Amino acid sequence: MTTVTDHGVALMAWMQLHDSAFPAGRLVHSHGLEEWLAQRPDVGPDEVSAAVIDYLAHSFAPLDATITAAAWRAADAPDVLRDLDDLIGSYKLFDNARHASQSTGAQLATMASQSGMVVPCRYLDGVLAGNHAGHCAVVEGAVQGRLGIPLHTAVAGSIRSMLASMLSSAVRLGRLGPMRSQQVQVRLAATVVDLAWDSCRRSPHDVWSTAPALEISGMCHEIRTMRQFAS
Repeated sequence: MTTVTDHGVALMAWMQLHDSAFPAGRLVHSHGLEEWLAQRPDVGPDEVSAAVIDYLAHSFAPLDATITAAAWRAADAPDVLRDLDDLIGSYKLFDNARHASQSTGAQLATMASQSGMVVPCRYLDGVLAGNHAGHCAVVEGAVQGRLGIPLHTAVAGSIRSMLASMLSSAVRLGRLGPMRSQQVQVRLAATVVDLAWDSCRRSPHDVWSTAPALEISGMCHEIRTMRQFAS
């Protein structure tokens, strides 16, 4: 059920959802980038940008963004959304990855519901009650579907939010300048659009994730005692 019938109002809510100030917990995670950078003290901005691009193209888009597209289509089907939670959870191979996915999803569900952005539904109620895993990709798809945002716009927004979040991590770690971060985002706009189209067309039965360097870094990050980010 679409909860916002005016497209302009829905677009405003979508912009709020993906704003860095929206407290969904995205900015506390680096998705393995903090440890990756710690192990590579000499890499420069070009290598950092390339690592983020590779993560989007070979991990986030073919897995999380594809699940977001499927959840958008199933926004009113709680049983399907729970199945998508189980599916994406089977690809989160280490604790930090699962924690980042589920904690962000739970926070997103809380803020979207309590702010009045969407009318709660059975699936979101289950996430808030702790009865469903509530992975971020599934919650994002369900919330954006209920907002009435077009599918491609919803998926592109999710990919762009991950891009901005990871680049922001590199900026806060002192390994990328703010201007370079903005330049990368401008340069990758067409890439995000194309990745979103691919994710929209891909079946959830054909998902994959291949980001071994960042995954290994994420595992090492779990045992680091001094760290700035949660993942």
